[in-house]
Amino acid sequence: MNKLPQPIFSSNSFWAHIIGLPLFVMGMLLLFCPFAFKNYDIAFGRYSFHIVMIFCIIMGVMLISRLIMPLVNRRNPLTRIQYFLGCLFEMLFASGFTGLYLWLFTKKNDAYFVFFGYSLVYLAVTMLIPYIILFLYNQVTEKEELLNDASRMTQGEKIKFVDERGNVKLIVTQASILYIQSDENYLRIYYLDDGKINSYLLRSSMKRIEDMCAKNGLIRCHRSYFVNKNRVEVLQKEKDFTYAVLDVPNAAHIPVSKNYYDQILAML
Repeated sequence: MNKLPQPIFSSNSFWAHIIGLPLFVMGMLLLFCPFAFKNYDIAFGRYSFHIVMIFCIIMGVMLISRLIMPLVNRRNPLTRIQYFLGCLFEMLFASGFTGLYLWLFTKKNDAYFVFFGYSLVYLAVTMLIPYIILFLYNQVTEKEELLNDASRMTQGEKIKFVDERGNVKLIVTQASILYIQSDENYLRIYYLDDGKINSYLLRSSMKRIEDMCAKNGLIRCHRSYFVNKNRVEVLQKEKDFTYAVLDVPNAAHIPVSKNYYDQILAML
């Protein structure tokens, strides 16, 4: 229960937090007008101008924070509590810079912390709603992905591998694939056929099959390998190297690089 939904660190979630969340806050501020600027003798401009500036402040804070979070998560997977604390710091920084902006454009009769307090209350309430929606959406998305993976395993869904010209060269079930290895301008696909490990050499690239692999439970574990996560039985460390041990006798141990270790560990 303490593990974060992995779609939180996807590109879709990234842009939803960077663009969608600030837009939601801007809409709420324009609709309800909680900042009564005329009461503070703001020096210039209309209400909408200041809201646009607040939007830019929130977007800047979110951009920096959402670039840092995945990097931290790769080195040491974040728990839910740590993630929620990160969201709290986002609110605090957004409120701090918003309060500073408002304070700078007044005659400064009131202390800065008065504006910080107003900003914290208003922004915390409005940012909390999209935070909850996005978190629940990512949690549901992860569960759907797990159900889809399980469905593919039980139904024996077939995957078509095509070469650089778009010609279908190999059709195998998702469950039978063990791993895929890059071999210069080719890919070597290892799969089970009547209980025996076979391989097929396909002229293609890792980049070309990346999206297809992601949709079918094949995850990147090394710059030269994709592995079927449903076939990984153990992650084994040996000195400075880590290997994925598959649930098939005599199958090769698949190297796992440091950049992908945490991601694979979270998916197992």
